[in-house]
Amino acid sequence: MKSRSISAIRRSELSRATFEAVVRYGLRGTTLEKVGEIAGVSKGVVLHHFKDKSNLLEAVFRRSNNLLSDCVVELYRYAETPYERLWAIIVANFHETIFNSGVCQAWVSLLGEVPHNTQCQRIQIANNARIQNNLVHELKHLLDDEEAKRAARHLGIIIDGIWSRTGSRVEAVDSVKAISDLEFALMRLVPNDPESVRKHKDARTKIESIARIALGSKAFQEKALFE
Repeated sequence: MKSRSISAIRRSELSRATFEAVVRYGLRGTTLEKVGEIAGVSKGVVLHHFKDKSNLLEAVFRRSNNLLSDCVVELYRYAETPYERLWAIIVANFHETIFNSGVCQAWVSLLGEVPHNTQCQRIQIANNARIQNNLVHELKHLLDDEEAKRAARHLGIIIDGIWSRTGSRVEAVDSVKAISDLEFALMRLVPNDPESVRKHKDARTKIESIARIALGSKAFQEKALFE
């Protein structure tokens, strides 16, 4: 097992505490003092690892996006067809491990920092590109190349829209409803003959069942907390 330095572990704990502070207090109300309180350390310790609030927010963006990537990778392990890999991407984006009202609210708050922080912009652009590429790779099995790119872009926009609506409290959306909303859009972008519909239904059922076990396990939850 790869060892991690005390500094890396502390930075991970502080980025987690920062995210929790944003969930509790919003971005404006999050201070280095409050991050320290949640982490159980002094403001001085926070400053030792991150020179200012901006550096902390960059770490939070990186950690959040890495967690999403980890969810996709974990579900990919059990996906055997393009349909199942496509549904692994969808379910990973909306599994309750990372998709709930508090996390969505924090995400919306953090997005407000993106136009003002070059590093946060780069992280978010890289994350969007990764989701787009993952979707395109699987959609190319169902559509021609150009249609796959357009469909992936539309699905990415819808994913962001669901997160934004939930985080802005425009409407209450849980994991199941979010996945169903995306399914509604997906089935209007890909072939939806009876055989294709059956394959999508079977793939969703399988991946959601796996996600409840794999992403809901104590081991993965601990990884989500401390990676």
